[in-house]
Amino acid sequence: MGELVFVYGTLMREQGNHRRFFQGNPEVEFVDEGVVEGLGLYKVAAGYPGAVREKGAFTRGEVFRVSRRVLRSLDLLEDEGDLYIRRKTQVRLQSGAMVEAWVYLWNRKPDPKTRVSEHEQPWCSSSPTGKRIL
Repeated sequence: MGELVFVYGTLMREQGNHRRFFQGNPEVEFVDEGVVEGLGLYKVAAGYPGAVREKGAFTRGEVFRVSRRVLRSLDLLEDEGDLYIRRKTQVRLQSGAMVEAWVYLWNRKPDPKTRVSEHEQPWCSSSPTGKRIL
């Protein structure tokens, strides 16, 4: 197992796709919480977010180590190459370490009204806006 992936939406712990793809899977290992600078987070459809390159923004999420087989499954889930594109990015882990990980970027222009600000993160699927309820 050797691919790091940064997730910021439904694949995070306590979210629906985490239970479906990651929980109890021996090919998945939680690494740490992390932050990617230069990514803005948006609610792009009912129940799920998308991140886009955005100067001055950052996105909170989690890093997992996954097998290549799991990564291929995530490509299918994220409709890689159409809705999302998978790219390498630098992630600052909660531990302070910097790692390079895959991230799925939204491959459309988001509606500015759906922006999830940094203080409203991490993403929360159970919230109608995706914003964490304080």
